[in-house]
Amino acid sequence: MSEVVKYVKSVEDLLKLKDSVREFLIKAVRDITRESSLAITYVHLGMVAEAEELLNNLKIKVAELDGKLTQHPELKYSNLYLTAITEYVEAIQFFNLVKYRKLKSSEELEVHYIPYLQGMLDLVGELKRYALELVISGKLGDAWEYFNIANEIYESIKVLDYPEALIPGVRHKVDVARRVIEDLREFLIDVELRIKLINALNKALSNKSEEPPRI
Repeated sequence: MSEVVKYVKSVEDLLKLKDSVREFLIKAVRDITRESSLAITYVHLGMVAEAEELLNNLKIKVAELDGKLTQHPELKYSNLYLTAITEYVEAIQFFNLVKYRKLKSSEELEVHYIPYLQGMLDLVGELKRYALELVISGKLGDAWEYFNIANEIYESIKVLDYPEALIPGVRHKVDVARRVIEDLREFLIDVELRIKLINALNKALSNKSEEPPRI
């Protein structure tokens, strides 16, 4: 067997291995993305225990996936992988905020900084949705608290003025987060002003009803 034939055979064996790993990646990404979305839904519904159980299982799946991809960096840093981990970061950070009022670092989550930054910026949109739900429930103060957290995330990440090659997708998500922050701020201010106006009108009507009748 010539050296060329031997080499091509070794490459084929390697590609077969990578293809099987790629198939594992595709399935894992599908599961991680779906279950991350479900965990977020659980949190919105107040099903925190269910969300926590799901996220604990997700941690195991992510760790298993990372182990499979250790020898395949071209797959580990593919858009497919990064997108799934971005969803995972968003879900687990949303859960941590709602239950514990705290965020974890990329080191604590054991994820690369790219999906961490992307997930944090996606979290801004989820916090807007949660803040709107709080307003509907009459918890304007809590809504402002989550707005401040979302704004802090945005302000912290927007200073990273680096090329797309170094922080792929981050600049675009920063722009999206800015619009989300602006819209939410305007909405909360409008609600706050309306509440103040209603309270002032109610007070005026109450004072008027207490006036003695004119003779």
